Amino acid sequence: MFKIFLITALGYVPWLYPLYNQTKMVGGGFWLGTPSTNDLKKLIYDYLAEGIKKEKLVLPIFNMPLYHASLYVVLAVAVLRKWWKNIKRTVFFILWFIGPILLTWLISQKFQSIFFNRYLLYTIPAAILILVSSRSKLSIIPLAILAIFFGIIDYQYFTNPTKLPFREMASYVKETQKEGDYIINWYSNGTHHIWETKYYGIPAPIFAPGEGALPFFVGTALMEEGDVIREIPEGVQRVGVVTSGNTEEIELLGYGQREVKEFNGLKFVWYLKK
Repeated sequence: MFKIFLITALGYVPWLYPLYNQTKMVGGGFWLGTPSTNDLKKLIYDYLAEGIKKEKLVLPIFNMPLYHASLYVVLAVAVLRKWWKNIKRTVFFILWFIGPILLTWLISQKFQSIFFNRYLLYTIPAAILILVSSRSKLSIIPLAILAIFFGIIDYQYFTNPTKLPFREMASYVKETQKEGDYIINWYSNGTHHIWETKYYGIPAPIFAPGEGALPFFVGTALMEEGDVIREIPEGVQRVGVVTSGNTEEIELLGYGQREVKEFNGLKFVWYLKK
């Protein structure tokens, strides 16, 4: 048994140096907070079945989101699995799946928070191998149902991708913008839309008051001079703000909110000088 643990641990040795570099690169101003036990549970559920959430894709009769129903099917497969059929392989797959997730979660409790789903995607194959290996005769049924559910979810995801309506918002801005107006991107919890506003012809620098530099993950390496501003230029009477977050977070000293226009999750807010 110890040999299995040792082999699994050695398999993660190449991952340690990139992880160390990651903690150094994000040492200042990273946006991740300390993960809770609920965050841990949510990540495991996402990697098992709930990663693609389409609320409108509902299982008939049960009136349950399909991604949530898929999780129940996964649990059914787990119950029917022959866990003791090949214990060494089972332990290896479990360590592959849950080991990095738990380790990253524990590190994030006391040190730099690095608990983020994109960093742990390589554990998903282990979850799949756990489900399809050491099957019982009955587990074929929920596995077939799961394959159908995942097929429907993936088809909907690729044919109906989630995309904020920037074209519609840009048309509104161009129609209502007057000479002297100033448009900005509101920087909220690591989120901005500077690339989209540039693409659709309404360039809007990121408004980030304060002295700290933006973290690298927001795309600072691709930004040009003037893409980030610390204050609104003098003499501006009306400011337009682009955000997909909560409009209550927006604070512009000396300006009052005048009009809010929402575009299916994307917001544009006009502010007037007080």
